[in-house]
Amino acid sequence: MNLNKSLEELENDFWNEPSIKSSVALKCHALRKLPISKLSAENLRFLIGQKIGLSFLVPLALELLESNPLVAGEMYKGDLLANVSAIPEDFWCKNPELNNRLVEIANEVGILSETISNELLPVLSEFKHK
Repeated sequence: MNLNKSLEELENDFWNEPSIKSSVALKCHALRKLPISKLSAENLRFLIGQKIGLSFLVPLALELLESNPLVAGEMYKGDLLANVSAIPEDFWCKNPELNNRLVEIANEVGILSETISNELLPVLSEFKHK
């Protein structure tokens, strides 16, 4: 995949100017024109949440999530993971290798969560009471 190409170029699908001038429509239109290498975690979160360009954007999102499962866009820590996890099941059925990567990330988050609740929270609780 050529990261210097935009979603429009990769999909060979050039949208007309949006007829509805909503902020969502305008943002989707603008982001589809950017080279995908320029898309931030927030841009990925947003486009994936809109179910746009999944076959090109999910691999990029998974790369970010593999290095930091709780990477944040503009909403909250883990918002990219939340949007990737909310992709419809038919996408994952068609892309089992991507699904396996998501499962590994989810397992890592589960291990981190378990470590935090079982090991760190009691230590922090004791620290507060001293």
